Amino acid sequence: MLNQLERVRVRPTTDRPPPATTQPRRTHRVSGRWRPYAALAPLMILLAVFLYTPVGAVLGLSFLDWNLVSPSAQFVGGGNYSDFIHDPSTLALLGQSAAYIAAALLGNFLLPVGLAMLTLGLRKKAASTYRTLLFAPAMVSTSIGAVVWQFVYLPGGGPLNAFLGHLGIAPMNWLTDPSLVLPSVAIVAVWNTFGFSYVIALGGLTSIPVEQLEAARVDGAHGWRLAWHIMIPLLMPTLLFLAVTAILQALPHAFVAIVTLTSGGPDGRSSNLLYEIYHQGFEAFAVGRASAASVVLMLLISGLAIWQFRILDRRVEYDR
Repeated sequence: MLNQLERVRVRPTTDRPPPATTQPRRTHRVSGRWRPYAALAPLMILLAVFLYTPVGAVLGLSFLDWNLVSPSAQFVGGGNYSDFIHDPSTLALLGQSAAYIAAALLGNFLLPVGLAMLTLGLRKKAASTYRTLLFAPAMVSTSIGAVVWQFVYLPGGGPLNAFLGHLGIAPMNWLTDPSLVLPSVAIVAVWNTFGFSYVIALGGLTSIPVEQLEAARVDGAHGWRLAWHIMIPLLMPTLLFLAVTAILQALPHAFVAIVTLTSGGPDGRSSNLLYEIYHQGFEAFAVGRASAASVVLMLLISGLAIWQFRILDRRVEYDR
């Protein structure tokens, strides 16, 4: 009996108190707090160097009278803005810029979406052929495409006038007639960028669940009703992207076509605000006036894009 009690006394106990939990150091909490900012730092540095700094420089130059050569610049306050606003050609430039934006909305927004819907109903082999043909212009360099169109628009011997001659239509001066030059240049700008918009619209349509389309067909939705009530609402995020990018890129895409085909002529009928900024800044060396026009253009395009974004974003339903 005593031996058993001694064994019980000397038996080691296995129950030990749990180790004390060590609190994380304060330095770790601080580093974790700043970790998101550290991750964003490279992007913010790039934005500061390549976006905010140039915008600030343009804003500062818009208050100066400088010709890029003189060692000193004269401060003129809002004189450059006043000259730009009261210039008789400014109203015409605004109208022509609006015409280029309207052409971009038609050719890089409405038309690609419509053709994408039509190609969905084709057979696989025919649809593949049409997709290749419609995307082909996007693979051509902008300047090379403009040179090709310059040959197409030749008043004598050009393919376009030759085709119209077979139809009994007299040849036209596409790049020198004041009433034809702006639509001709806008067609070149839209043609070169149409393929990307078409592919984006087609990708948005193919991402629509087939089950929802089949359920709508069972309920009696076909043709225009199916497109308007089912496909377009489901395609709104893609439509929002296409509409905003069409506005933002309308004038830059037209710029190369203007430089290559017309240089803004005849009599400034094919110019727009972006080309006028280039002309004032790098050809006339009126840097202050060009900077003021740049600020005005930035405000106009940003306001138009924000307005369009708010209108279309109301109908967008994002997956959550």
